[in-house]
Amino acid sequence: MLDKILSYFVFSEIEIILLVLLSILFIVQVYIYFFYYKAPYSRARRNSGDDNGSAGQNKPVPKVSVIITAENEADALAKNLLPMLKQDYPDFEVVVVDNSSNDLTQDLLISLRNMYPGRLYYTYVPYSNDKKYGCRKLALTIGIKAAKGDVLLFTEPYSRPISTGWISSMVDQLDDNIGVVLGHSFYTNTKDFYNRVARFDNLLFSLQYLSTAIRSQGLTGTFCNVMFRKNLFFDRKGFASVLNIEHAENVFLNQIIRDNNTAVALSENSFVETTISRRWQWETIKDVYAATKPYFRGWTKYLSTAETSSRLLFYAMVVALSAYSVTTHNWVLLGITIFFFLLRLTIQLIIIGKAAKYFRAGIFHLSLLMMDIIQPFYNLNLRGKKKRR
Repeated sequence: MLDKILSYFVFSEIEIILLVLLSILFIVQVYIYFFYYKAPYSRARRNSGDDNGSAGQNKPVPKVSVIITAENEADALAKNLLPMLKQDYPDFEVVVVDNSSNDLTQDLLISLRNMYPGRLYYTYVPYSNDKKYGCRKLALTIGIKAAKGDVLLFTEPYSRPISTGWISSMVDQLDDNIGVVLGHSFYTNTKDFYNRVARFDNLLFSLQYLSTAIRSQGLTGTFCNVMFRKNLFFDRKGFASVLNIEHAENVFLNQIIRDNNTAVALSENSFVETTISRRWQWETIKDVYAATKPYFRGWTKYLSTAETSSRLLFYAMVVALSAYSVTTHNWVLLGITIFFFLLRLTIQLIIIGKAAKYFRAGIFHLSLLMMDIIQPFYNLNLRGKKKRR
């Protein structure tokens, strides 16, 4: 009887090779999920209660300058500046750099400055000979030089903190050895299909850069929610080393993140909500990251590629083995293949499900498999569009 059962588990050489390949891809996927995608949520749960957004109770409170660069973002600023100006933090300012807008941005900023004297400061990137010579690097540099605080907190005009304890929660992660704090930004949930894909994609990106920082491996962050000490900017002579790179601010961020100088803010008080109201906005964000990623230092810039490649190859192997098993009536091989597939899906449902809920990416229980397959092809399509432009 035992010999008969064991006979079902005798495979041909090609079947063994295919099973070994499937096993390797499964191990790679599970390793990434447990070692990286699980880390931010696990750390957040361990730290729950430690961060109450009340910086300054047990240590000196640094002056914080919140810096925003805006170009024709009057509507977004009208919606999102007030939550920043009403932060529950004893010593901060909001610095807005008008990057040569031609809408009502300046009028709005003058009005808000009168309402919040001493709290809101604005400056601008000028025109020259009716031609705009400013760019984001210049706008950020102007904002940093205008900042009175020794600690700089960056966000975007289309992002808003969800708590009055945002600044405090970020500052709570600073100490004498920490110069960079990475925060989380989630996308506003809309009914558009691309928005669901974007939220899933943004969740994976956040888990990657947060987990690599937790592991002291370093990757990058997002200017929707990142804090660093001003001296890190001036010690490197600003963007001087990356002036020839478009969107060099992301490369600069990658350069200043070191093994032991970076912390992550995982309290929900530290989150910001980013509104992506049009698909092209998400495409622009993806374009910027794709353009700057080759300039990043360290092996972690390949983490996303490794995860996506092993994911797609895993699915391809599952389909190939399933088709082969049905064709050859090898039901044991089919059962093993389905077992690997379901085990990975279960692990993914648990880890991504918990992370998506905590980091406010939405609920993907029923659509997780579809998002998992579609998201890489969306990214490939975006890259293809960039090449065709």
